[in-house]
Amino acid sequence: MFNTPFRFISLAIAGASLTSVHVQAAQNLSSMMVEIRQQDGIPSYYNLATGMPLNGDIAIVRDNQGYTLGQFSEGIPNGKWQVFHTNNSKLVEGNYQQGYQDGTWHMFDLSGAVTEEQQFAKGVPTGEWKEYNSSGHLSQTTRYQDGKKEQVKRFYASGKLQAQESYLDNLRYGKWESFYENGTLSQSQSYANNQLSGSYLEQNPNGQATVTGRFDAEGRRQGAWETFFDDGTKSSSSQFNLNLLEGEERTFYPNGELASRCQYSAGQRQGKCQQYNDAGKLQVEEQYVNGALDGPQQYFNAEGILTSALNYKQDLLAGTQKYFHNNGQLKELRNYQDSKLTDNGQYPLHGPSERYDTEGNLLEKSHYDMGFKDGLFERYHAGKLQSSEQWRQGQRHGESRRYHNNGKLRTLDQYVEGKPTGKSETYFDDGTVSERGERIDGQWVGKYESFYDNGKPREVSHYARDKKDNTSRYPLDGHFARWYANGDPNEEGTYQNGNKEGLWIQYSESLKQREQTFANGKLNGNYAEYYHGRRRVTGEYLDDQKTGLWTDYRYEEKDPTYGTIPEGNVQQKSHWQENKRHGIREFYSFKQVVYRSETYDKNDKTGPYAEYYPNNGQLKLSGAMDKGNQTGLWESWFEDGMQAASTEFLDGQSHGQTKEYYSNGQLKLEAIYAKGSLDGQVKQYHQNGKPELVETWVKGQKEGDASYYHNNGKLAEQGTYLRDRREGLWQSFWPNGEKRTEGSYLSDRESGDWNHYDQLGKLIKTEHHG
Repeated sequence: MFNTPFRFISLAIAGASLTSVHVQAAQNLSSMMVEIRQQDGIPSYYNLATGMPLNGDIAIVRDNQGYTLGQFSEGIPNGKWQVFHTNNSKLVEGNYQQGYQDGTWHMFDLSGAVTEEQQFAKGVPTGEWKEYNSSGHLSQTTRYQDGKKEQVKRFYASGKLQAQESYLDNLRYGKWESFYENGTLSQSQSYANNQLSGSYLEQNPNGQATVTGRFDAEGRRQGAWETFFDDGTKSSSSQFNLNLLEGEERTFYPNGELASRCQYSAGQRQGKCQQYNDAGKLQVEEQYVNGALDGPQQYFNAEGILTSALNYKQDLLAGTQKYFHNNGQLKELRNYQDSKLTDNGQYPLHGPSERYDTEGNLLEKSHYDMGFKDGLFERYHAGKLQSSEQWRQGQRHGESRRYHNNGKLRTLDQYVEGKPTGKSETYFDDGTVSERGERIDGQWVGKYESFYDNGKPREVSHYARDKKDNTSRYPLDGHFARWYANGDPNEEGTYQNGNKEGLWIQYSESLKQREQTFANGKLNGNYAEYYHGRRRVTGEYLDDQKTGLWTDYRYEEKDPTYGTIPEGNVQQKSHWQENKRHGIREFYSFKQVVYRSETYDKNDKTGPYAEYYPNNGQLKLSGAMDKGNQTGLWESWFEDGMQAASTEFLDGQSHGQTKEYYSNGQLKLEAIYAKGSLDGQVKQYHQNGKPELVETWVKGQKEGDASYYHNNGKLAEQGTYLRDRREGLWQSFWPNGEKRTEGSYLSDRESGDWNHYDQLGKLIKTEHHG
């Protein structure tokens, strides 16, 4: 039987949402306090709080889920039944009779419009059920008799019939029809025992048949089936037996021309199958055996010219295949094995293969053995041979040649089992050699030569014939030389087991540019660089590191101020140890007089330092360095040997007493420094020995009394500093000793009254400064 009572009870509990019920009810209950029990298919409602069945008018409310109003008799729905949405919109309305839906039931949308009308007789669907669209128009009717569906009608929004269906015992039965909105029949079919049976028809809106056919009693297509274009012209005709194509099937173009014609047996293509274009030209002619391509196949272009003639065996390419250009010329010839399959389930290429251009010129010629290239493989361009290769079982084996467009040999290589092994030669298009040698597994061995296109040598090298297992290349071993394109030498030397060994010379413009000595691939021994034949650098290496005496030379031939420079004129000499300067480094003038001497300790300037006058070698500057910083006493002299200055340093900063002298030996300055800053009394003298200034400094700033003197020894100015700024009373004096100005400073700015006097001591003006 139908379980329709459950449908609306569930809807009542789970399909609404309210927090309070604004209706009259004997009792309001939360759905959480209601239990539903089933007995003989009829629901009974109980109050969980009391354990008693519901009676009378009850509102069942679920928090934020709406409510249901129902009438109950001993827990069984009996009487009016309504379901409401959260906004109090009615969703369902009907009546129960002792737990069964009875009479007319209505469904509503949220706007209150009826969406469905149902009829029940004690829980059993009966009569006519109706459904409405959102506009309120009838969209479907369903007729029930004793709970069984008998008829369904569907309607357009306009109210016109869209389809009608008939049923027997709830199974499809009888004629089914659908209609266009203009009333024309769209589709007609019949059912028996829920299976399609009898004639079948589809039509367009004009009433023209588009599909016709028949079904047997088992719902299988049987006999002739035809399809039509909208104008009634036949589109296809087929024969079916037990739902499988049988016999000839034809398809047509709208102009009536035959589009295809195929033979079928038990649903599979069998025999010839042809396709045509709309001009009646044959496009495809295939042969089938049990649904698989089998035998000769032909394919044509739009003009009816053959483009391919293929052979198949059970859907697989087998035997000879031919492809043609649109002008009918042979494009490609392939041959496949036709009795042995490979692991991928296909017949492999087997026998000769060829390709041609549109003019019939050969492009490629090859031979295969069970899918592998085997034998001669040739390529052509414009009728000329481009390459020729020997293959064996998918690997190059034997000679491989390539040619220039003029027909001359471009490359000649020998292969063994896919690897370049044996002679290898390359040629320019005039036939002269570009490079030649011998390879093993693609790597050069023995003598190798390369040449420029003018025929002059480019490189000669020698390779060993043995190598380590973990390396791919064979090591260079023996004489090595390179040349420039004009024939001048570039580099020459000797390799021993991959390492440079002995003397190596590099050239520029036919002159030596560099000489290096190697042992076991490392620089060891004498080293020299040249510039246009003149020495630039000489020295010595030990295991790739500079060592011993290194000399830099002036390699230019002339100097704008000095004139002609003799070859070998030393610029500097330095001593090295383990690739670091270590020991004395001397710089030389053009006249080969040392003008500077430095001492290094493993690349750090550490030790005695001296500078000399280049004209006479007289000592100019002397001191000591500690890791690049001046340290201890430093002294300097004038070119005649008179002392010029003496300064004490600590960590690269002046620290201690400093004195400077005029060239006549007269003291010029004496001061005290602390960590690079003046700190203490500073005295400076005129060249005549009279004082020039006396200042006091504290940590790099003037602080305290300061006095300044004229050349005649008389006071010129005096005052006080505070943190490097003039502060308090300051006076200045004329050279004759008379006062010149008097006033006060405030933070290095004139302040208050300032008096100005003439050379006779007479006040001449007073200025006020704010």
